[in-house]
Amino acid sequence: MGDDDLNVKLKAAAEKVVGDKAVTSKYGIDCFGLVDKLLRDLGGKSAGDYGPLSKDADYDWGDGIMLDSIQPGDILQFRNHVVHSSTLQRLDSGKWFQTAESTAKRPHHTAIVLAVAKDGITVVEQNVWPDPKKVRTSVIPKLDEGKDTRWIDKEHKIDLKVTGSVRAFHPVPKPPKGASLLHPGKSAPAAGARVLANFVPSQGGTKRMPGPLGRGVRPDVIRDVMERDA
Repeated sequence: MGDDDLNVKLKAAAEKVVGDKAVTSKYGIDCFGLVDKLLRDLGGKSAGDYGPLSKDADYDWGDGIMLDSIQPGDILQFRNHVVHSSTLQRLDSGKWFQTAESTAKRPHHTAIVLAVAKDGITVVEQNVWPDPKKVRTSVIPKLDEGKDTRWIDKEHKIDLKVTGSVRAFHPVPKPPKGASLLHPGKSAPAAGARVLANFVPSQGGTKRMPGPLGRGVRPDVIRDVMERDA
């Protein structure tokens, strides 16, 4: 099963459980339980395969990707993410009048991408308002930190302000038991050759040196990469 196949399967599995009761983990009802269960049911790596688990950990869920390259079936990890939306109408005087506002908070949260559009990202998630005990879909108008204006028409607009961060991951299937860590038919890297390590580039995420897939980098190459990127 390739990575793209896992994306397709994870998206379909997430869609299927929308409206169901929230999945529980050892921490009770939380956002982690849903994503963890679906990945494991599909034979994918979960957060526990990338590092220790705790209730407040910044989980890794696969290969780190940029926010502008996410696709359905990818996984989002939020930290202190707040989206403030203000709907405004232009008055006859030319001034703007606020007609509505809302704030969506995801302090420590995980969600699965269902759809990507210009006006927002649709996700499947649980343990969120207004019903934490149900799996639901939500539209997040803006992921990256900063401000934006969405025009409804010439007389109406929505001002967005986002703080906090989001990291995005491409899910990775677990290798079959006993499978070689090297690609079939390929020899080990030549001496002195660089092998790129997985890293989390979005939102200034820290770079991770080779992980459990067994990709190796010689110590002098690691030093060279770290000095070059410092």
